[in-house]
Amino acid sequence: MNQTRTRASPLTQEQLSLYRDNGFLIVTEPLLPENQVTFVGERVDRLYDRWRTLPRRLAPGPSNEVPPPIARVHRLIALDPVLAQCQLLETCRGMAAAILGAKQVWCRFDGAVYKHAGAGDVEWHQDFAQSTMGAPKRSVHFWIPLNDHAGNAGTMMFVPGSHRSVLAQDRLGSRLSRLGSRRAAVPESVTPVGVPLSVGNFSIHTPWTTHGSSPNSSSQTRKALVLEFSTGTSSALRQIGPPLMRGLLSRG
Repeated sequence: MNQTRTRASPLTQEQLSLYRDNGFLIVTEPLLPENQVTFVGERVDRLYDRWRTLPRRLAPGPSNEVPPPIARVHRLIALDPVLAQCQLLETCRGMAAAILGAKQVWCRFDGAVYKHAGAGDVEWHQDFAQSTMGAPKRSVHFWIPLNDHAGNAGTMMFVPGSHRSVLAQDRLGSRLSRLGSRRAAVPESVTPVGVPLSVGNFSIHTPWTTHGSSPNSSSQTRKALVLEFSTGTSSALRQIGPPLMRGLLSRG
């Protein structure tokens, strides 16, 4: 995949301003073609069919026998290299580059979350604080439905303006090991925004935006793709691997 070119972002200046002001953006226009989402969803379904046989570091869970109520698979591209060439990834890369004002961005994390019927809520948190990989200070996090997310299916919720809070800024200078036990707080004066989405819609947020999800009281499994893009050598290293990165750097 050519990493030096990115496509123009389909996001408007008004949408980019909303993202910067609120710390998140809900995109209800069908900017992601349904056939692209369907293609990725089918590939991810195949990986979930293999959940029991995947390494626990890529498919976290208490046992190999039964997937947890909220089942995750990490490093999708490593497990299925076909996904590295998909148009959906490039479309999101273009949007992330526009948001970050960069010519080149890297997909530093890719994964999927399947929230099964009856699964409970996900407590309020900020991705930067929960990262075990040393999350970069500037990154864009995509939440992309692989099926329609009704309001009762355990939808995502965001706290507007939480990326600017004192707590978020304090976390930048603290050790991640200490931050892991600290829950993000929601001010009483702020109303969280729920995100029912359909295929082709998506949301994006900053690494400091407080978010969570409600219980899935529907009869369906809520399926979502998670992508994080950022700039810098550390993110490039995570995407393409140490041996190839060393070769690129040695050639200048």
